[in-house]
Amino acid sequence: MQLEINLKKIQQITKEKENENLSFHAFLKEQDSDKIDTIVKRLNEELTPQISCLDCGNCCKNLRPIATNEVLGRYVAEKDIESVRYVIGFSCSHLDGNKCTIYSERPEECRSYPYLDKDGFVARYLGMLQNYEICPIVFNVMEHLKLELGWENN
Repeated sequence: MQLEINLKKIQQITKEKENENLSFHAFLKEQDSDKIDTIVKRLNEELTPQISCLDCGNCCKNLRPIATNEVLGRYVAEKDIESVRYVIGFSCSHLDGNKCTIYSERPEECRSYPYLDKDGFVARYLGMLQNYEICPIVFNVMEHLKLELGWENN
């Protein structure tokens, strides 16, 4: 299976596969969650090196990390914290093109994105659907997972 990295195409496919992805979630809930975690982690390790985050930067253009007021205060003026707390489509002010200008000091949420190396993928699946549309790594891992499990949308 060829990797899809075109963001416009990923967004289009996401809309087309909305019902399919919900059906896949029902299928996953019936599977051994530890086995799914193992497969997702392996796929993440295999596919991530093939996709350049610097060619994308879409996460930094569309997601605001979940952070405490203390952490947000380092990046957002105190008077603006509440106004950005629940913003969707928030573009990080530390983004220069597709490159993070504070990469070595970035918040933990940014460091661990897209969370594919964490346990509990099945339990976190609905949240991962947001990342499926935003991140080519998540999109490709999930599509490869469907193939590997032999899942077919009926």
